[in-house]
Amino acid sequence: MASPLVERPLDLAVPVRDLARQLVAGVPSYLRTDYARIAGPGYYVTLAGNLARWGFSMASLMEGAAAGRPRRTAVIDEVGELTYAELRERSRRFAAALRAHGVGEGDRVALVARNSRVPVITMLACGYLGAVAMVMNPMSSAAQLRRTADEYRAKAVVADADHAEGFADGATPLIVGHGSEDGVPEKLRDLRFGGRAPVSYGTAIESVERRPHLPFHPKQNPTVIMSSGTTGRPKGVVRGVPRSPQVIGSIFPKVPWRPGGVIQLTASLFHAWGWLNLNLVFATASTMVLRRHFDAHEAMADITRYKVTGVISAAVFLRDLTGAFDDAVAEAAVSGTDGAADGRVGGSVEFIVSSGNALPPHLTRDLNARFGVVTCNFYGSTEHGPVAVAGAQELAEDPDRAGTVAPGVRIAILDDDGEKVPAGRVGTIYSANSESMQGYLSAKDATTVRGRMLSTGDLGFFDEQGFLHVRGRADDMVIKGGENVYPRELEEFLGEQEAVADVYVKGVRGEIMSRLDCYLVRADNEAGRALDEDALRELVRANLAEHNLPDRVVWLDELPRNDAGKVVPRLLPQTADAEG
Repeated sequence: MASPLVERPLDLAVPVRDLARQLVAGVPSYLRTDYARIAGPGYYVTLAGNLARWGFSMASLMEGAAAGRPRRTAVIDEVGELTYAELRERSRRFAAALRAHGVGEGDRVALVARNSRVPVITMLACGYLGAVAMVMNPMSSAAQLRRTADEYRAKAVVADADHAEGFADGATPLIVGHGSEDGVPEKLRDLRFGGRAPVSYGTAIESVERRPHLPFHPKQNPTVIMSSGTTGRPKGVVRGVPRSPQVIGSIFPKVPWRPGGVIQLTASLFHAWGWLNLNLVFATASTMVLRRHFDAHEAMADITRYKVTGVISAAVFLRDLTGAFDDAVAEAAVSGTDGAADGRVGGSVEFIVSSGNALPPHLTRDLNARFGVVTCNFYGSTEHGPVAVAGAQELAEDPDRAGTVAPGVRIAILDDDGEKVPAGRVGTIYSANSESMQGYLSAKDATTVRGRMLSTGDLGFFDEQGFLHVRGRADDMVIKGGENVYPRELEEFLGEQEAVADVYVKGVRGEIMSRLDCYLVRADNEAGRALDEDALRELVRANLAEHNLPDRVVWLDELPRNDAGKVVPRLLPQTADAEG
């Protein structure tokens, strides 16, 4: 069903019979979650009541975890720890506080917050009210955040203290998130938001009774996630409330989640990848470890301190984690304990899952060499939800795999004429499932739909075993010397080299000739200092084909990446002005 939030709804509807098949296919995986574990005589009655009241929403999942495991730690962040009982109470009270700010069913709450209890409590509160959480990227400019909240008529703003000032003198009331634990920061106290003084989220929670009256059966509304905006302004992606446990059925057969795990979420909750896994944390009554900013050594220390069982992240962070692992092992050796051998360094980790940007094969091998064969891959997007998943053994056998297609996903590899291509041939990936977006908030944002499937914008192919392989963005592939050239091939090769700390390769199409632009960060070692353009080209020529040679090379101190680890192409220097 189309959402009134969407100006131009997409026709990606999944037939009821397919939803039923998804439900049946997902049962074995669903039974692995805490939902199916009897926590008391009336547990299944409680489960049925939760689903009847809130559907498959985040609030329903958290209520199930809180009913079954109230004393289990739910959140560990920079403020402290919360049990599931405490998280439920604070989220319900925050829902009542939002209602006191005028938020009701269907209203939008703009959320600007990094990983902490704040976005978790806010999204749950929206579920209790039937409100729409509009999750915005803190990496956006203050003007862009303010403009987005105004354009899409937010009824309230919840923003961390370091992002709050940009909403001053606007029409929307403000609740200050992280950074207001000791009260509203002084710089915000004299400002007005929607004609009101700002209030801290803690004060808002304490302002209502411990057992507030909330709507009994609020209509569950979509969540709006603002896309990364790597190529321009962020798009408002409208994600509906799940109609089946399809996500669980797509991930759990490949990734060994278990009840009561400890999950390190370095994936940002303001991106779809982090949001998706937050739901899975609640489905398994797990503990989540959240940090506002990623620091590889802190992440490694958290893995050891809290005996983390699952790491949810992106390739750019995992690359740094391998270095932090090596440092931890070295420190253990100095202290007289062989941390790697006795399992105290990373020994608790049962799975690592990457998404958001491509996982290079060499990084898969590096992670497995340190943590064991635990690295998995999730291929999907903000718009699509899950598309394919590769388990640890599957990825270890062939690190180029994106995975097998998730249950309930319609998928096709199409050529430029919209015809299906045979196995082994590259085409554009199209897919749809019950988790696909309903559309964009704005009709200005368009996408390509064929056969009731949405283009991922990626090129890929299926091998003879049914595994999906992704070759990169469709608009990046270029033709050089009559050959189809995929920038990712050169990028992955260079990423394995000792002399290279970071690299991004972009295909640029010209009317007559096309080229590969290579943006490269030298490693801080002897090999990196010796690397120049001639040596780089000779290295590529000796290991790849002539058409893989970069046409232009730009040396940088670092690549501009967003919080999901993706390179932001519009922030790269223009190669015409920056060659050499």
